[in-house]
Amino acid sequence: MEKKENTAPVRPGNDTARRAVKYVIWIAVILLLTNPWLIPFLPASAKSMMTNAVSSLLGDMTQVSSVLRFNWVAVIQLVVMVLVLRLVHLVLAEVLTRLKPKSGRVSTVMTLLRSAQSYIFVLIGIFWGLSILGVNVATMLAGVGVVALVLGFGAESLIADVVTGIFMIFENEYNVGDVIEVGGFRGTVDSIGIRTTCLRDGGDNIKVLNNSDIRNLTNLSQRGSTAVCDLPIPYEADLKQARAALENDLLPAFVENHPEIFHEVPTLLGVQQLADSAVVLRIIAVVDENDRFAAERWMREDLKTGMEKYGMGCPYNRIVVARG
Repeated sequence: MEKKENTAPVRPGNDTARRAVKYVIWIAVILLLTNPWLIPFLPASAKSMMTNAVSSLLGDMTQVSSVLRFNWVAVIQLVVMVLVLRLVHLVLAEVLTRLKPKSGRVSTVMTLLRSAQSYIFVLIGIFWGLSILGVNVATMLAGVGVVALVLGFGAESLIADVVTGIFMIFENEYNVGDVIEVGGFRGTVDSIGIRTTCLRDGGDNIKVLNNSDIRNLTNLSQRGSTAVCDLPIPYEADLKQARAALENDLLPAFVENHPEIFHEVPTLLGVQQLADSAVVLRIIAVVDENDRFAAERWMREDLKTGMEKYGMGCPYNRIVVARG
């Protein structure tokens, strides 16, 4: 009997726990190398021997203690700091997840907050941790301007993405749930982050765009979109009778039969074309962009069925064969 292999997937939580344990081990190793005198239950002679061995291999590592406050109290404070930041991060994420925004603008702000909070907590953790280790954060921030200038040239695209994303939010160019078209790609805005925007197309595919790459976009949701239906009727039909059937019966029925799509009665514009075998009438309806294609499909189906009831079925080309 063959032994089945355990193919259970690794849970993300287990992987995070492993990484956390590795980080703790590395911190403990660095702490003990820089100050072996912190090792409990170790004779003084052994601690001196360990200090000399480390110094001969890596130099005087104890000098790090004069710059950074490495001790068990600092380690405990760092652990408490990480736990506090993690707890606050989880609480905020849960609150943002449970909130049900009623508008696209609020959804946009919430997705931006979800994206920005990770960066904010990382920065808070870095500066808080350095202050725990005895670093003068105020002095470091005073000289960070030069470093930021140097890094700015290397992270130019990152800064452009962040700045462009902020301006897009304040200028209200688009929100979560809007249908936009960028570079020939049409999709619904799924999320807006501090660096990227995600679009979802009709096939449920996600396209991720850097905010700085979004130029010359078309927001199709700012105003109502127009669904168009060209309805052919036979030349033999009475146009006045066709117009009366449409305006008094068939077109008003759309609001009653499909209220989730049609919020107002479609409009008959008139004769659009005198085709080879039919008179083409153009009908339009103002609908939401997300419903435009569905509205056009319903208009074609319902108008064909409705006009047949009035004896005005859609004409089609026929081949007449004459026998001599």
